[in-house]
Amino acid sequence: MKAFTFRIISAVLTIIFFSSLGFSQDSNDSKKVIDSLATKMFVDMNNRDYAAIMDMTHPKVFDLVPRETMISAFKSMLEGNDEFSVEIPDEVPEFNISEVFKDDEEKSDFAFVTYDMEMAMTFKNESFDEAEKDTMIKMMKMQGMEATFESDNTLNLKMLNRMTVLIKDESTENRWAMINYDPDSPLFFQLLSAPVIEKAKSYYQDLMIAQKKKE
Repeated sequence: MKAFTFRIISAVLTIIFFSSLGFSQDSNDSKKVIDSLATKMFVDMNNRDYAAIMDMTHPKVFDLVPRETMISAFKSMLEGNDEFSVEIPDEVPEFNISEVFKDDEEKSDFAFVTYDMEMAMTFKNESFDEAEKDTMIKMMKMQGMEATFESDNTLNLKMLNRMTVLIKDESTENRWAMINYDPDSPLFFQLLSAPVIEKAKSYYQDLMIAQKKKE
């Protein structure tokens, strides 16, 4: 198995779902605002509008990663480079919005958006034999993704049950902000309070259990 290739795929997924986007709440109906925000997230990604994404990114992110570094990473991952190219369907996937929860201690509102998303990766300098394809498919399944090979060097991925946390509090200047649910990322824990992290974990587990019951 080409471990380096797997690391490339992991890096692409991290970049694509790393950003945290902001949206002012100018309506009393939070779920309508969240619906608009989630739609905008996908549209900006489809349009490769990096400036719009960065303009709405949680300010604490830039304490860790400079703005221009983020833009360069997005461009490299989404527009491709000498090693690979990425294709994301130009569409807004179906998504579900949770109820809006409150963290009284931090005086914040938060909610969750869940969705499936697809993408294709084409590797320009390597191809996979049948054994390598089988191994890659199994490794992707362990990461919660369905993988199929379109050709010996193009991998199609369906990422199931992606979840984004939306939060609005004083640190975001009372704007809704998004961050991908990634309990393995130190950034996730630095940006969110313990009650939000705990609720996100239980909500995601309930989501996975509900899906398991449908199988």
